[in-house]
Amino acid sequence: MKLRMFHWLLLIIVISACQDSTDKFRADNSNSGYYISKSIDKVPSELWKLKTNGSIVSSVLCDKNNVYVGGDDSCFYAINKSTGIENWKIKTEGKIRSTAALDNEFVFFLSYDGFLYKVNRETGKVVWKFKTNGEKQHLIKDYYNNIDFVKDFWDFYQSSPLISNGIIYFGSGHNFYAVDAKSGNKVWTYEAEGSVHSSPAMKDNKIIFGSFDSRVYCLNALTGENFWTYETGRDTTYYVWLGVQASPAIEDDKVYIGSRDALIYCLNLNTGDTLWTNNNFERSWMPSSFAIGNDLYCGSSDGFSFYSIDMNNGTIKKKIKTNSYTFSSPAIDSSIAYIGSANGRLYGIDLNMGEIVWEYRTEGSKSDTLKIYNEKGELDVNRFKEILTTKQVDNYDKLVDFYNNSFKSVGSIVSSPVIDNGVLYFTSFDGYVYAISGE
Repeated sequence: MKLRMFHWLLLIIVISACQDSTDKFRADNSNSGYYISKSIDKVPSELWKLKTNGSIVSSVLCDKNNVYVGGDDSCFYAINKSTGIENWKIKTEGKIRSTAALDNEFVFFLSYDGFLYKVNRETGKVVWKFKTNGEKQHLIKDYYNNIDFVKDFWDFYQSSPLISNGIIYFGSGHNFYAVDAKSGNKVWTYEAEGSVHSSPAMKDNKIIFGSFDSRVYCLNALTGENFWTYETGRDTTYYVWLGVQASPAIEDDKVYIGSRDALIYCLNLNTGDTLWTNNNFERSWMPSSFAIGNDLYCGSSDGFSFYSIDMNNGTIKKKIKTNSYTFSSPAIDSSIAYIGSANGRLYGIDLNMGEIVWEYRTEGSKSDTLKIYNEKGELDVNRFKEILTTKQVDNYDKLVDFYNNSFKSVGSIVSSPVIDNGVLYFTSFDGYVYAISGE
């Protein structure tokens, strides 16, 4: 335990010395999800909230002045960190479900219009746009006929860029790209067999990401050469337990990642060999990315839970009910984990006690016009079925409309929160960007 704590403290020191821990999705290039901040250990209060013109599934990004985020209204926003007032926004031609990254005076993000944007973060002026081969949503078998392929509602995210040594790394469609940050010229590209919506992690010039082809890839960051590929479970009968949606997290020479095959994996960074796996997650997708502290921390889909997992062998140490789909990836600090749920609650979880110490409700969850959840945030299965019957949901298009409406109705949180200087920032399907604090 003492050795493990030493490694964790060393990680904190390295992150603190090397970079701002809020300038990238999952905090740093290892995707640790660890933030250096004063903890929020009591019920927080609202500092501000900003309403956009669409749902938001991407996570926020912070610098010392602004909060940056894109939404389903196709706009990318710079919001004053203290007041919540919009400083500027730019309009793209597609939904923005990519969390941005910062480099010098610029912010980079990906849109469903198929472009990677480089924008001056002071003025909002677009410096250049890099055209990819196009974004592609993951396809699944139609639940109703098991023949046609349809766009997967649960494929929420786009890949979020990672910047290292002047190169931007990200996935789009079936491709993974390395692009020069200064010029916007392609350095190299690598083609996978499925959509790449996992956000990369990097160490020792090895770039790691997952794909909806159910594989985890390790490439040479300089050349794009494949070091190794690891294949997780592939359900090609129903196309349900298929795909790596989560983003990898790296510590030492270990890669931690979950898959839609309902397993989590620990892989050797250098060889891709399996170090351990765990499938004790109630046949639930594992789309939530890990945060790394004394243990591994993540959410689950149908497991409706937050987990604390032994990083040495994958054993579940704590399971805490979140009462709904928990695609959100946790942010952690020295004592608290912060994670959102589809029931419109953001939970603060004490890492030592292994229990929820507070919850914060989105505006959508307070009204919940469809009344799918009870006051405790628990899913009312009978009410859920009643609405499906009443609305005559008898095909996949109607089902997607129902899901969209229910997620908006309750203000579902599928984004990952960010904590900075004792303030927690997050987004919701209800279209709000929130800033809350325990002060």
